[in-house]
Amino acid sequence: MRKAFTLVELIFVLVIIGILAGVAIPKFTNLFSNTKISSELATASTIESAIEDVHSQWIMSEGEFNWGNDETSNCSDKDSSNDGNFNCSTGYPILGSCPNDSFKNILKNSNIVDTKWECKQKSNEIYIFKGPASKNDSSVNRPTDKKGKPDCSDYWEYNITSGTFVLKDISNQTCTDIDQI
Repeated sequence: MRKAFTLVELIFVLVIIGILAGVAIPKFTNLFSNTKISSELATASTIESAIEDVHSQWIMSEGEFNWGNDETSNCSDKDSSNDGNFNCSTGYPILGSCPNDSFKNILKNSNIVDTKWECKQKSNEIYIFKGPASKNDSSVNRPTDKKGKPDCSDYWEYNITSGTFVLKDISNQTCTDIDQI
């Protein structure tokens, strides 16, 4: 009657565990980077949808309407500056003030998002954003299947004239600080 495993059986079990570990570990190495990428893409999609929603409301209202987080367009009084919150000539919102409160006008939980995103006003019409994956210190390197996925050398550009919120690929391999853009 046998009461223990043989040395061959133990070695066989260790080899199987080693093979499983060799297959599983590479799958989990990019998990943290993929989480940052997914988070940034989901937030960017939400921002794009909110911008288009506000623009649609502007088209339908032809003047003053409520939008975002209790904002009012005030476009009926011909104030094209609209207190810095809305571009009445194009119908697109001004997201907020950089570097803090970037998304306060359109996102309900903007304080959570703003802590994870960096913002810089490039011109009167262009704002630059870097999210969890595209920030310089994100440790997200260029994905092998790039296809619209942000990495630490990319940034998002919001144009308040055209209403576009798009990922800009800086095609170099080095990470870029928002002040270098």
